[in-house]
Amino acid sequence: MVFIKYILPALAASQLAFASSDCGDTTIENQSDASGISSCSTIDGDITIKSTYSGSLDLGSIEKIEGTLSCNGGSNVTGITAASLESISGNFTLKGLTTLTTLSFAKLSSVGAIDWEVLPGVNSLDFTTGITEVGDVNIIDTHLTSLDGITLKKVGQLDITENSYLKSCNISNLEYATGQINFQGNYDNLEIDLPNLTNGTSMTFRNISSINIPKLKSLTGQLGFWNTDFDVLYAPDLTETGDVVFTGNTKLTNVSLPALKTVDGGISISRNDKLQEIDLPKLSTVSGAIDLTGNFYELKFGALTRVDGAFNVESSNGTFSCSDLKSEYKSDVRGSWTCKTNDSNPTTSNGKSGTESGSSSSGGSSGSTSSSVAMANGVAAPVAGVAALFYALAQLV
Repeated sequence: MVFIKYILPALAASQLAFASSDCGDTTIENQSDASGISSCSTIDGDITIKSTYSGSLDLGSIEKIEGTLSCNGGSNVTGITAASLESISGNFTLKGLTTLTTLSFAKLSSVGAIDWEVLPGVNSLDFTTGITEVGDVNIIDTHLTSLDGITLKKVGQLDITENSYLKSCNISNLEYATGQINFQGNYDNLEIDLPNLTNGTSMTFRNISSINIPKLKSLTGQLGFWNTDFDVLYAPDLTETGDVVFTGNTKLTNVSLPALKTVDGGISISRNDKLQEIDLPKLSTVSGAIDLTGNFYELKFGALTRVDGAFNVESSNGTFSCSDLKSEYKSDVRGSWTCKTNDSNPTTSNGKSGTESGSSSSGGSSGSTSSSVAMANGVAAPVAGVAALFYALAQLV
């Protein structure tokens, strides 16, 4: 009896230790491997799906992964289902899953980070609860038509690139971004709705048809638009930002930032041939350069008191007047001063054409005299255009 008294607790402890070892780091090569951890409610480690996995994967009754969930190059993985999974503390990484069509995570709400790249068969997400907590989100080269199922309140970096079927992005709960928000190379008529976003770092947009940011108040970095398809940019609450860039937006007729007071960088507006009005009535301080070129007839600088860089304003519109600008603001500009009206070939401060009709290229340079604008332009340049090709080549190595 004494023997049983002491041996039973010891056996129980060893049983728990054994069970715990089965619920740690796991490599899944087939469904049998997944079934082997199906009784675990929590995985204390990483789940790695081997690139050789074939078919659909069911993660059973797992509720938490205290680590990562990843698959790189699993070209024969057709589906991943985790009906009970609520959280992934680390990265959720899927790259090069070229036949994947199903992502079903009905209860998933918290993820350390999302990193999905080259998922050409994924056109929707079966995320019933919706992901509300996440660090960075990088979604590159998928066939998603919307981001339904990602309902964030706060995000780090949000990079949505080369999703050519993505027609709408409505993240209505998003209030704050600690990293860059970047949209480029998606569906040409992509509509972006961020109705509750108030603060962030940099925001850059290319090839979109509409943008709704009614509550945006402050950015510490750049606000930039290239080659968009909307006619009016209206951000009524924005009071401060880093660089401001508008380049090659062929349908843009009006830029209205009525509350903007401080630009901690430069302002570059060029090659927006239909742009008629630039409304910055409360702009007070610009720590970089002002470089505005195009066919505009009205420019409102109602409160400008300081420009630390150069001032270059050139318009091909004969009704635009430089005299009022010169009398009111020239003494507030610390750099060089240039203002031209009725100029058939307005040019940016670095000598590039300020109109689309006079430009040999429709993309690229912002034409800014601010070094911070120029650098941000480089960072925002497309980098994922050949992502699928790299994955294909990688399989041959």
